Amino acid sequence: MSGIYYQNSIIKELVKMPKVFLLDTGLKNCLINNFQPLSVRNDKGDLWENTVFRILADKYGSDEIHYWRTSAGNEVDFVLSDIEKPKAIEVKYDKNQITISKYKIFREAYPEIPLQYFWFYPFDQDFFKRQL
Repeated sequence: MSGIYYQNSIIKELVKMPKVFLLDTGLKNCLINNFQPLSVRNDKGDLWENTVFRILADKYGSDEIHYWRTSAGNEVDFVLSDIEKPKAIEVKYDKNQITISKYKIFREAYPEIPLQYFWFYPFDQDFFKRQL
């Protein structure tokens, strides 16, 4: 993924090291020599975020996927602003990790971009049916 920040105000967004995703998480497993079940892995959140990236990249192309981060450390994992209906997506492994108030700054800065939350656990049976 190219590490492009969604910017509307240069003061609010900070240009920083881009995120890196692999198109094959099996390659990551080989590189770090970790083939443990997902439930016991320390990087399960990263693997889930990578999986969502792959789904988005397959649908929109990786050039359309951006992320947002401020100098204060506020962050949204994915922002698709150059598509017909812009959207933002925050990814967490566990639904209980989502704190909606944490994203108030993004929602206030970009009220025209709806923010969705995707989680893996507990498994959301409608995840693949939703409009990504």
